[in-house]
Amino acid sequence: MKLGSLDYLQAVMARANADEKYRELAKGQYETYTLVLEAEPKRGVEEPVIVGFGCQDGAFAEVWEGQRATMFTLSAPYGVWVDVLRGKLGPVKAITMRRLKTQGPFLQLLKGTERVLRWVDILRTIPTEFEGEYEQYNITGSESG
Repeated sequence: MKLGSLDYLQAVMARANADEKYRELAKGQYETYTLVLEAEPKRGVEEPVIVGFGCQDGAFAEVWEGQRATMFTLSAPYGVWVDVLRGKLGPVKAITMRRLKTQGPFLQLLKGTERVLRWVDILRTIPTEFEGEYEQYNITGSESG
């Protein structure tokens, strides 16, 4: 599935909602997120990918393509997202190094670090097709996590 496609987002929602550990870590959270994967034309990523999701009490309630007003916005060049998904760069390190920019209540985001790490683990189980030069890092996925 192409990173950021509606099929991909629906797989993210299904896997996160089926993951007991993630649901426990996210319990009590009511948040919305926009993720911006910035275009990198020199690397074959011609258009930005903008997606979002909303969580209610630890479950993904909805996913969408495109821009919406949300509590948090996380943005980075496409390649930074690829590095996070392939395990080359941790999400927390990406934020502290300012390679992944955030908007929203930062301390609230940091409180959810363990939940974010689990979520990234779940993402790594989803077969994912990357664009441009990043195709070489496509994730075949697995059912374990």
